[in-house]
Amino acid sequence: MPNATLLDPTSQGDAAAKFLAPRLDSLDGKVMGLLNITKNGSDIFLDRIAELMQERFNLAEVIHVKKPTFTRPAPTELLAELAEQADFVIEGLAD
Repeated sequence: MPNATLLDPTSQGDAAAKFLAPRLDSLDGKVMGLLNITKNGSDIFLDRIAELMQERFNLAEVIHVKKPTFTRPAPTELLAELAEQADFVIEGLAD
């Protein structure tokens, strides 16, 4: 993907500081992180995503984490820990 500008609607920070993460060559052997934002149904959605991804790819591990509440952004510490442990992350939205 050529140059892209990503904007975070929750941030007043500098848009130029945002960037796309590099694409992984393969998901086989990778650790998948699932971020549950605690909205109704997001656990069902993420469980199904985990099931489908494990069927399709040879994932090393699936890590499930939950935000304390859907009304606020995820705590920085939670995101940092997930980023350290997972090769890629899927965030679950539902309702």
